[in-house]
Amino acid sequence: MREDRGHQQGDRKTQDFRVAMSAKSRMAQLFKDFREISSNSSTGVDLLRYRCLHQPDQLAFTFLEDGETESDRLTYSELDRRSRAIAAQLQALGGSGERVLLLYPPGLEYIAAFFGCLYAGAIAVPAYPPRNQRHAARLQTAVSVATDSQAAIALTTTAILPQVQSLLADKRGTIHWLTTDTIPPGIEDTWQKPSINAETLAFLL
Repeated sequence: MREDRGHQQGDRKTQDFRVAMSAKSRMAQLFKDFREISSNSSTGVDLLRYRCLHQPDQLAFTFLEDGETESDRLTYSELDRRSRAIAAQLQALGGSGERVLLLYPPGLEYIAAFFGCLYAGAIAVPAYPPRNQRHAARLQTAVSVATDSQAAIALTTTAILPQVQSLLADKRGTIHWLTTDTIPPGIEDTWQKPSINAETLAFLL
């Protein structure tokens, strides 16, 4: 049984690594494309808006559930819409210029949340959430990131909200929690483009 559990944990770590590397590789390629786009595109917001305008139906990101099987995808148009919706909600909460904690399991919701922060002019603070209390190292990392970043807002999903709130119980009174998968449709139309440039701080690691 211990050997089987070890294999399962190893498989999960491999899956998480593949997903993380795939997302990082795709995002790196996306930002590398700055060189091929108009000189007016100086930020990640400009880049994605350009892609949405000129290549709305082109695939932007794909999520591989087990590192091999596709389970979700986003076109540039879909990513832009979801990013504007998250950004509009952040702007309504006064999140522009604030540090925003990102607590997500592997998936495209994290990508949308990251770009949502860019679209809001907020500072993204990624923190991979532990699956449960037994993952002490990951738990400590998440708590440390939440504390050190002084994040005012935390983004996550409805499915793991109770879990991350309990894990960060000491911070519950100081953080405004927002589940990005329950943002009502149409709010993206209220988004206002932030006043940012290539020198604006986008995220903290």
